[in-house]
Amino acid sequence: IHYPLPHLTALESLPAFNMEDDNTIPPSPFESSLASHWHTAFHTRIIQHNLRISSVYYRRIHLSRLAQLLSLSRDDLEKHISQMVSAGSLYAKIDRPKDIVRFKKERKEEEILSDWAADIKSLLNLVEKTTYLIHKENMVQGH
Repeated sequence: IHYPLPHLTALESLPAFNMEDDNTIPPSPFESSLASHWHTAFHTRIIQHNLRISSVYYRRIHLSRLAQLLSLSRDDLEKHISQMVSAGSLYAKIDRPKDIVRFKKERKEEEILSDWAADIKSLLNLVEKTTYLIHKENMVQGH
């Protein structure tokens, strides 16, 4: 989602963003700070959404390319990634010298082999169950 949104003016006219009633009374400092808070929170949520979606589609990506895709500066992107990793809502590792962000945890060979063995085991169980059901059906049809 690109920010600013094409329909951002319509969104900012909502009461959560705009605390003024008739534009005749200037907003109090509390109301303007609340509107500013909602605007900042909305922008942050859009960035977090974009980072989560990027982590689904990319295993590794250059930090500069991701910043370009999200229309952010490199420092802002790094700040948002760090906050999400600290909060536990995103897994990422940043390699600054290589300018790369890794979103997927690199798995060890043992993990890959154990997953493969578990998949083979479940496949063999399905074959055994299917064979049993075929033999059972043949016995019923044989009478």
